Amino acid sequence: MQKTIIYISLVVLFAGCANAPKPPATVTGEYRPINKADFRPPSSLIAKVFDFKYRGDPEHAIEALRDVQPQLTILPASGEKLRQGLVNVDLRQVTLDKALFEIGKQGSGIYEVIYKPDTINNRAFAFIKYTK
Repeated sequence: MQKTIIYISLVVLFAGCANAPKPPATVTGEYRPINKADFRPPSSLIAKVFDFKYRGDPEHAIEALRDVQPQLTILPASGEKLRQGLVNVDLRQVTLDKALFEIGKQGSGIYEVIYKPDTINNRAFAFIKYTK
């Protein structure tokens, strides 16, 4: 009788483990936070006229420009980067659109700088478009 009770309890125990619920589904893909806080300074504190000096890659030049002008949002570059373009700017007392124009002017047919201002939301969008 005692062996039967032990046998039945072991069968019930193993049957219970076999019918356990599946683990929860895991998240796949890249992590993209949707509720990020916006820590940009107020528009009244961002200098409209500034100095900018940079020498190097045009994509890094726009990133360095974003450090000076935090309202600038950089979009991914379009086109295929076949040749290396270089930027050498030393600008004094310029605005954001003039600085981007000067960076794009040095593209010499290799790349263009596309600039889209959004004055209502006090933002600006820019990206590099490779042409050759």
